[in-house]
Amino acid sequence: MSIATAFFVYFLIWWVMLFTVLPLGVNRHQEPGKGFDAGAPATPDLKKKLILNTVISAVVLGVAQILVVTGILDWHALFKGAWK
Repeated sequence: MSIATAFFVYFLIWWVMLFTVLPLGVNRHQEPGKGFDAGAPATPDLKKKLILNTVISAVVLGVAQILVVTGILDWHALFKGAWK
């Protein structure tokens, strides 16, 4: 896997994983008042979630890279015929 391919695969993994990490630890407002959405989190903790997402995505990319390098996952055969 080239560096450019790894970068784009990491970006895709990061973006998909973001939507799985965002709902973690969400506590809703107990007493929503005027102008508050009932589903809005009390403390979004976005910085912590972005860091967690970055680490998880790096681990997933690392596992994918190991599978490609060892030959368990044949990257070219996986997408063979996809561009017809």
